Amino acid sequence: MSMKSQHGRSVDPEELLLRTDWSSVEHCCPNVAPTTPAILRQLLDEDASKQGIALRDLREAVTHSNTFYSATAPAASFVAAILGHPQTLAEVTDQRPWEVSDAGEQPRFPLRVGLLNWLGSTAWDANEESAAGYEKDVEAFHGLRQSLYAAVQPFFTDADPDIRDAALASALPLLASPELAHHAEGLRAHVRGLAADSDPHRRRAMDALASWGEDITPFQQHGHSPAQVPLHTEGFADDPPF
Repeated sequence: MSMKSQHGRSVDPEELLLRTDWSSVEHCCPNVAPTTPAILRQLLDEDASKQGIALRDLREAVTHSNTFYSATAPAASFVAAILGHPQTLAEVTDQRPWEVSDAGEQPRFPLRVGLLNWLGSTAWDANEESAAGYEKDVEAFHGLRQSLYAAVQPFFTDADPDIRDAALASALPLLASPELAHHAEGLRAHVRGLAADSDPHRRRAMDALASWGEDITPFQQHGHSPAQVPLHTEGFADDPPF
């Protein structure tokens, strides 16, 4: 069923899924992971617990160990298209039930934040010279950078600061595209704000500023050392326990 997104665009998840022949693309661990379209459909489930599981499956299967698969680019296109869908405002956790039992439940967060973080993390990985996966799959993701930027840009001014910061952080690696590089100057002050904060995006904001030729020494001296914030927060080195 088609629904209006937060920004007025019509979003039909099933129509978006039909744009890809999912039988011709694959992700990690197909014998244990849900199929990619099953994961993507569940992101918009009315049950927040299923949405959180889908977010985790997205990371563990579609970009397992920060690797690009043939399913990665079409999945990213779908995620970008549904960012404004009302269902992405659901408060979720990506913890497995036994993790909650063992360590307690961590604070929930809007699914939209999790999706923005996944897009940003994947974009950072795509910029690595030795990005894991077949070159054609990495290049397929590179080909999306302009459309991904267009999808996250509306959230730069979101009323929720967590969504706002996640959107800005997710855009930074996309600016490596020559067609998007001119946006950097207009975002510079906002990126300085992220670099001066202690939230999870601080390290990446500093990396972006350094790549733009800024002196980041003042930010390194601020509060937490950037080394305490891992550059890659998505993906898993071991086989995922689906």
